[in-house]
Parts: sequence; structure tokens; C-alpha cells
Amino acid sequence: MTMEQTQTLPQIRAALMDRAKVLRELSDQAFRIENQIKSIASSLLDLEKDRIEGGKPRIDAPKLPSNIIPFPGPMTKTQPVKGKGQQALPFLVPIPGEPEKQLPETIPDFRPLLQRDGLILLSWDKRVGELGERYTAYWVTSTGPCRYYASKAMDRRSFAAAMPDHKSYAAEDGIEFYGQANPCYVVHVAPELMMSNPAHLEQRSEHIKKLRDLGTKANFEYEFLLKNRKKKMTSAKRGA
Repeated sequence: MTMEQTQTLPQIRAALMDRAKVLRELSDQAFRIENQIKSIASSLLDLEKDRIEGGKPRIDAPKLPSNIIPFPGPMTKTQPVKGKGQQALPFLVPIPGEPEKQLPETIPDFRPLLQRDGLILLSWDKRVGELGERYTAYWVTSTGPCRYYASKAMDRRSFAAAMPDHKSYAAEDGIEFYGQANPCYVVHVAPELMMSNPAHLEQRSEHIKKLRDLGTKANFEYEFLLKNRKKKMTSAKRGA
């Protein structure tokens, strides 16, 4: 009998988790190298333009916003996309917002307000469009199969009451971009839960323990199902 055949399920799971961790670290390293290459290439391009123009002052063409946001990779000092009349933000994007971290002073802290029974808050983002500032929250279920949900885009005054409105079809990262304006910023509350992987059972338990240690009163054993919530809302409207 080989060593592999004598391993128990927990040992196999631990080995797989270790390998997944190594792969994530390699992915992070590759991401950092890619950013360095882009930075060097940009510097070389600027030098070449200066040489061609004979060192004369020139007006830089406006940089077009990119649809690619480093998410949920390592935090980098990238500039967020600007909305109308908006200034570049002087902090890391995406913003690290794990429960024990302090947010930048200019960022409203919605973390204690957006925790819900049966759900773990993943993140929220802010966008600026024709209707002004709008915020969207993203959750994953705290028990059972991992189901990803997103709220409606809401104004700041009503955002504290946000609830899941639809499935988040960008389940791998918890954020949806397609057909929407790019976010001004994204706050990562539970980045370890934003990507589907076999270790979610353990990761959710660890995150829930952290939240409880910080005084969160949400019922994480509750099984949240969006269809059930919508049925209750429909019944409430009919009874109104």
C-alpha cells in the first residue's frame, strides 16, 4: 500500500490547501512582475517621445480609463477611474477593508451596517453616474453552498439598508463590471472568500469567528435563499 493510499481525508485536504496557497502566491508574484513590466514600458515610451520631440515641452494626451482593475490580486497604488468632477484617491485600490483594518478617513464605513443573517459581506463599491453617487454591496452565503449576491445600486442615505437583490454573476470575484461604469473604488471586506475554492468551508468559519470576536450579532447559521426573501417581499406587498 502506497503512502498516498494511507492518507486520511483531512491530510489530503490540508495538502491540497497548501498547494492552493502556493499557487495563489505564485499568481501574486506574477501580477507584481506584470505591473513592473508595464511601468518600465511606460517610462521607456515617455523617454522615446521626449527624444523624438527634441526635449520640447509637450502636452500629454489624456489617459483613457482602463476596464481592467487588479482584483482581487495584491493591493497596488493604482489610481481609480474618475467620475465627473472627482479627484484621484490617495489610497490603495482596491481598498483593504478586512474587519480588523481601519479604512481611510474619507471612506464611509458600512461594514457593521451591511452584515446580514445568513450572509457574509464581501465588499462594496462606489460609482458615479448620471444619478450621482451610487453604492453596491456584495455578499456570499455564510452556510451551505456558496451563493453570491449583489444589492441594487443605492444612494448613500439608503445604502445601510441594502439587501441582496440578484445573483452576482461575477461570482469569482464578487464584483460586476460589464455594462456598468467602472467603480470609483472597491472596499474588500473578505477577499479570501471572493474566489471559489475547496477551502471555503474553513475560510468562512475563520471569518465568522473573527466577526463574532468583534461583536457581530448576525445569525450565521441561518440559511439565506434569495428566492425565499423575494417570496416574503411579494407576500408583504400583497398584504399591504
